[in-house]
Amino acid sequence: MRTLRLVLAHLTVATAWITTSGCDKNDDQRLVEMAQQNVARQQEQNRRMTELQREIAQGARHLVEADAKARSELVSLQKDVQAERAEVGRQRDELESERRQLARQRRLDPIIATAITQCGAMLAAISPLLLCWQLLCRSNTALSDDEIAHALLHDLTSKSPRLFARYDIPRIGLPNQGTQTSGAQEAADPD
Repeated sequence: MRTLRLVLAHLTVATAWITTSGCDKNDDQRLVEMAQQNVARQQEQNRRMTELQREIAQGARHLVEADAKARSELVSLQKDVQAERAEVGRQRDELESERRQLARQRRLDPIIATAITQCGAMLAAISPLLLCWQLLCRSNTALSDDEIAHALLHDLTSKSPRLFARYDIPRIGLPNQGTQTSGAQEAADPD
């Protein structure tokens, strides 16, 4: 635009100069042709300038579109990065939670194992005491002297004694077994 004004100003000055100066017709004709050539050249330059401005406008439009597209892609990429960061953060928090849980479990496992071992040892120590207690409670029902005497006599007179099997004790015979009775009397009388 500025160039166009400058050219028009030069043309106006040139035309004014030509008309004011007193030239003859050949010079005038030549000046008119020169002015026409300058005007034609100026029109061509104007056309080129208009074309150039149109191309610049198209280039600027393409540049703006490309910039808008790049910005939208950048925004999309930033959203993706933020989503990935959030996911990584969530996974990190989950991993940290699992790590704490494992650490807590590692602290508790030996305690539980020790408690189980000690409970087993206590049961092993208490079980004989419980057995003795049970036997003591059963023995409260005392046997009568007759029952004890009968059990001892039965063991002494039986062919396979249970209580005195290890000892070589002479057997007392029953009244219908005369041979064993005399042996028992001999054992009692050492002379």
